[in-house]
Amino acid sequence: MSTRELDAAGFRDLRLRDAYGTCQTFLRHRNSATYPAASKLLPPGKRPYWDAVFAFTTYVDDLIDDPLRLPEARTARFDDFERMFFLLLKSDAPWREAPADGQGRLPRQLSLAFLHTVRTWDITEESVRHFMATIRTDLHTTDYPLFADLHAYIYGVCAVGTQWGNALLEPHDDEAARRSSSMSLAVQLTDILLDLREDLAVGRLYLPVEDLRRFGLTRADVEEAAEHGRLTGPLRELVRFEADRARDYFDDAADWWRLAHPCTRELPRLYVQLGREALESISRADYDVFRPARAGRLRGAARAGGASALAYARSLRLRAAARGRPTTVQPAPVGPY
Repeated sequence: MSTRELDAAGFRDLRLRDAYGTCQTFLRHRNSATYPAASKLLPPGKRPYWDAVFAFTTYVDDLIDDPLRLPEARTARFDDFERMFFLLLKSDAPWREAPADGQGRLPRQLSLAFLHTVRTWDITEESVRHFMATIRTDLHTTDYPLFADLHAYIYGVCAVGTQWGNALLEPHDDEAARRSSSMSLAVQLTDILLDLREDLAVGRLYLPVEDLRRFGLTRADVEEAAEHGRLTGPLRELVRFEADRARDYFDDAADWWRLAHPCTRELPRLYVQLGREALESISRADYDVFRPARAGRLRGAARAGGASALAYARSLRLRAAARGRPTTVQPAPVGPY
């Protein structure tokens, strides 16, 4: 993380700067294609906080989905991390040595940066516990009987985190939190379709069982279609149905960006735009999620690159126009520990 970004955030304590710097290093090593472009759409002083939220949620997801460990080992590592984090959260002096969790320096540094973000932006402990409790279900849940069950899962794992990010946008209306949740639901429903084969390969089916029954399908039917890479007529109609549902959520999220501070609104606008593009790639492939057209992927990549460049240019103009208007809160104190 650049000195400019840490200075812009008002961080003076070396321990604090190191913790936030660890977040960026982790995300870069994680090789997230969307991370650098997204963070650059925020003013420099917001980027460390964004990194902290993104790094924390990504690390927790990695603990749950680590393919090199058995479920029992993943559960134990998750339990250790959760215990350590909430001890830090409850501590009056979290920057002292925390109890050992057996996972090394990285999780503690990520936790400290996220904890500082939580205290700076008034993120509730309840919302963090909701996220942790919901993502834990990935350790044992392999399907969702009703869409209401899937909705609750997406809300807890994705929408809650998006609302943390929404706080950094300093929206001028509480409605922004609801719109951000719609964006999360739309993106995750789209990803469920695009990742259908990959999820089945690890034993998970995110398409609600009630929706399968609506189109006369069973889980075995979907697994067979995925194994052979052949989309049946009923499965195509199911994919179309789920895509229409995602499109409705994107429509609801369309104006999310208008509710954000002028200096931050390009980030939500781009996220919704790129999410829509991913959804429309399914439509262009005639809902065949097993064989997306190569030309469609190339067009989508080109559009994403162009949209990111345009969003960055607009964000620079908006920041220049809004110069002098406050866009960050005072960082929470680290304390003389």
